[in-house]
Amino acid sequence: MRCPYCGVDRDRVVDSRPVDDGEAIRRRRECLACQQRFSTYERAEQAPLVVRKRSGRTEPFDRDKVLSGIVRATKNLPLEPDAIRRVVARVEARLRATGRRELRSEEVGAEVLDALRDLDPVAYVRFASVYKGFTSPDDFVRELASLEKGTAPKAPR
Repeated sequence: MRCPYCGVDRDRVVDSRPVDDGEAIRRRRECLACQQRFSTYERAEQAPLVVRKRSGRTEPFDRDKVLSGIVRATKNLPLEPDAIRRVVARVEARLRATGRRELRSEEVGAEVLDALRDLDPVAYVRFASVYKGFTSPDDFVRELASLEKGTAPKAPR
């Protein structure tokens, strides 16, 4: 691994630990040339997932895009960063468990909603308001009622 500080590719692993519920390994490394420490992440290579958008266009599944949506929905909420990373890992694992390489964007959004429902109700409503395109306060009232009843989220219009 090339050092991000000095560019030399001689280092030693100082510490290794599993992250994302065992989906990856975080390695803490020390450069043998400049003694700077840095982290790397190792994941098993998997067949790429493709997401079909509502417009019909396809794009590769982007774990970071899911993460950024969840981070926006959980902004200023008292949640641990590890909890958010676990949610992202759960969403990706459930999408991969379908066994299909191409997924509809609605399926990705539904998995995120399901995971946020379990994580935090405020984050769930924030994400739902954007994902489902709320246009009036009545949309919020309906979603809050379904959240209170514990019913499954409905697909967006």
